[in-house]
Amino acid sequence: MGCCDFLFPIKLGEAEIRVLPPADARTVGVRFILKTFKLEKENDYTEVSVPGLSGQPLQFVRGRSRTVSTVLYFDGRATNTDVRQSMKQVTDLMSVDGATHAPPVLSFEWAGFSFQCVLERSRAGSFRSLFPDGRPSRGRMHVRFRESLTLQQLLQEAGRE
Repeated sequence: MGCCDFLFPIKLGEAEIRVLPPADARTVGVRFILKTFKLEKENDYTEVSVPGLSGQPLQFVRGRSRTVSTVLYFDGRATNTDVRQSMKQVTDLMSVDGATHAPPVLSFEWAGFSFQCVLERSRAGSFRSLFPDGRPSRGRMHVRFRESLTLQQLLQEAGRE
């Protein structure tokens, strides 16, 4: 434990990542650093060129999918577990499913918040401590989930059913 961890302990949230059908049903329990949790939404605009004007009006093109990004925290000290095993459970959620030919659609669930998504990006951060035999006992992983809605869900949300 570093001095910063001692003086300012990390506050963790506990979430579940569920694999949705038609893929195999499994759940991966994760902990994440609360202050790193971000829910983002973007829109795309284009500038319309009109000759003779000193500026360009903006025109809405489309909305973009929401994203959730956070830093997952892994600690295997209590169970004498190499954290790379737990981290692999998360990165395996990016593997292509043989039946659907795509990575599975997931549900990120935390404290009443449910987010239908795919795991878009994962990056192993740092390993914070090691067991005497050299196995990493604590680690962090940066992840980003992108909302994954069907066309019908998007139409329903827009009131265009």
